[in-house]
Amino acid sequence: MKRKTKIILIIILTLFLLATLGLYSLLNSRTANSEPRRLFLPEGTTYQALCDSLDASRSFRFFAEALGLDERVRPGSYVVEPHMSNLALVRKFRNGQQDPIRLTIGKFRTPQQLNEYLNTKLMHNDFDIPLDSFYIILPDTYEFYWTVTPAQFMQRMEDEYDQFWTTEVGPQGELRCDLLELSDYGNARLETIILASIVDEETNNNAEKPLIASVYINRLERGMPLQADPTVKYAVGDFTLKRILNKHLAVESPFNTYLHTGLPPAPICLPSKASIDAVLNAKETNYLYFCASSEMDGTHRFAATLAEHQRNAAAFHKALNRRGIK
Repeated sequence: MKRKTKIILIIILTLFLLATLGLYSLLNSRTANSEPRRLFLPEGTTYQALCDSLDASRSFRFFAEALGLDERVRPGSYVVEPHMSNLALVRKFRNGQQDPIRLTIGKFRTPQQLNEYLNTKLMHNDFDIPLDSFYIILPDTYEFYWTVTPAQFMQRMEDEYDQFWTTEVGPQGELRCDLLELSDYGNARLETIILASIVDEETNNNAEKPLIASVYINRLERGMPLQADPTVKYAVGDFTLKRILNKHLAVESPFNTYLHTGLPPAPICLPSKASIDAVLNAKETNYLYFCASSEMDGTHRFAATLAEHQRNAAAFHKALNRRGIK
């Protein structure tokens, strides 16, 4: 009898140890990926589709079904860390613990370009930012959840815009903005951004931007047309133009600053913060003209008189002709 009892105890202990080892193995089961892997789960993703995309193991399915993930898959973008615990991964999906994506907003020239970009980068594909809201968006790299809605995106952009003016620009910058009086639009920030967009399109050389801004401010103060070539490209709708010809200058558009004095009605691109700063801190000069340097090195030649400017322009056009640029 004692021997039978001993055998039974040994069997029970063995089964307990096997169960304990099995549970330990189950709890410590991990994904097979050795590199981080990002999954994009659109609205309506099924449990089976999730399992297929993961090539899910039995342990993953066990935890998923035990914790109710099989009943609902939350949309989002999730990073599966290398050799991640299956239990932790199931909890991540079940709780909708998304990993943000980095979204770089560059120098988009039109709302349509930005909308197309956002529609390819985010889950929702119904972005339709209008022209009158376009100007508040500041080029930068942001973190968003992939599932961000257009309304949530714009609210974030409004918050970033307000923070830029209140903290980065600050009270003194706001005062300079108000004192510029660039137009009668009644929105000093918008006017600053419109001029900054022209400056931004003129050069990538941040050191020259305050000088270029000074030329345009001087022209505005004198009631002279800006005659900014980038606005003509915008009016024509061809941003690849190397040379602005008379036919381009004749295109009727409120953005054509050869035909219309004052600022155009909206920005011609999303200007960088450096370009906005250049307008707010424009140099005090008597320059009324500038053109690209004949050295073709990305710099410009500035002039206070038309005669001086014409000499600079002639040298630049000769340089274009030598290089066969039409």
